[in-house]
Amino acid sequence: MAYRPAAQPYGHEDPSYELQSRYSQQFDRATPSPASPNSPPPGFLRDQQAHARYSSADLYALEQPPVPAPPSHASGSSLLARPQSNPRAHPDSDDDDEDDGAGFGTYRDLTPAGARGAARYSQPPAFVSHPSATSNYPGYDAHNGSKDAFASTTKFGGETIEAPILSRADWAPGEAAREKHEHSTEKKRRRRQDLAGEVRGVSHGVSGFVRRNWKWLVPLLIFLSVAAIILCWFLVPRTPTITFNSRKVPKPAFTSNDTDPYVSSAEPTSFKFNGNIILALDASDSYLPVKYNSFGLTVRLQETEGIIAQATWGNGEISVPAKRETSYEFPITFYGNYTSASNPTFAAVRAACAHKYATIYRPPLNLTVTVSSSITGVVNAPDRTARLNAVACPVEWASTAS
Repeated sequence: MAYRPAAQPYGHEDPSYELQSRYSQQFDRATPSPASPNSPPPGFLRDQQAHARYSSADLYALEQPPVPAPPSHASGSSLLARPQSNPRAHPDSDDDDEDDGAGFGTYRDLTPAGARGAARYSQPPAFVSHPSATSNYPGYDAHNGSKDAFASTTKFGGETIEAPILSRADWAPGEAAREKHEHSTEKKRRRRQDLAGEVRGVSHGVSGFVRRNWKWLVPLLIFLSVAAIILCWFLVPRTPTITFNSRKVPKPAFTSNDTDPYVSSAEPTSFKFNGNIILALDASDSYLPVKYNSFGLTVRLQETEGIIAQATWGNGEISVPAKRETSYEFPITFYGNYTSASNPTFAAVRAACAHKYATIYRPPLNLTVTVSSSITGVVNAPDRTARLNAVACPVEWASTAS
């Protein structure tokens, strides 16, 4: 407890009385007490000032003028970051009067209950508004102490720089996009320059290595080239040739077991019968077995180049052993559809396969057989062609055929 005389009132000549009167007059003018209809009007504070009691700490606080806060970049953010509410509402605040003991109040005891604690400052603290740290309402940002506001120029540690804070209004139309595009262009240009420098460095290194070691690099390259040629010679299969002139190909090479061939001279004309083509596949030049991924056979007339038979076989159905000549019998269907009986291809087949009479001459057929294939290990295998000349038709039309 501070020392206070028991029965000695303050006199009008006392300095404390003059200071107390000044603050009481200010209080009476600022916040007059509302009048109640049920009670008489209260007396002014100056009439009751004789009953007020102040400690020495109160008098010292009232005599000292308020010290304005020095302006700085950090002061605005730090003051706004702290709640500006009444310290008495927070029991844990360091400004609570109860920490100093009884009787040590401040001049805020005379302040109206609704006044804000920020009124003690003679001028509002410096505040820097930035779109990234505050809301869209500048008035709310300046007076709302519940949200932390930080300026973009705030730096940690001892580093302090001066940088402009630009809002959206400070940018010219399209300026941000142009700066971003220029930055991206500059990055790409530097990246291309770095890549070109690396390529030049590698090329210079390789050329320097070759100049220093060409005496043993040239023989090494020649040896590797010869080795690659030899490996390809033995390891790459060769496309077999086809032939009818082989001891493994029987005579005749064109056969058929069809007992009911069909022919019609009524327009549209047509014919159809089943036959067999026997030919030899010669893989004598290949050091590896030849495996066909696809095998196609096409038969044409030499005189007209008209197709009279076609057949295909799939992957793995036909293979030829290495360094051998192998004969194969390919079953194939001969057919043709034509708009007129005067078609030269139809006329040649109809005459060659006519019913056998003693007085009827059946001309032979001159055929061209083409093999189109795809071989494992060979890129773009060439087509192979063989001719079968003056071969008799293996079937005869019925005597009643038109």
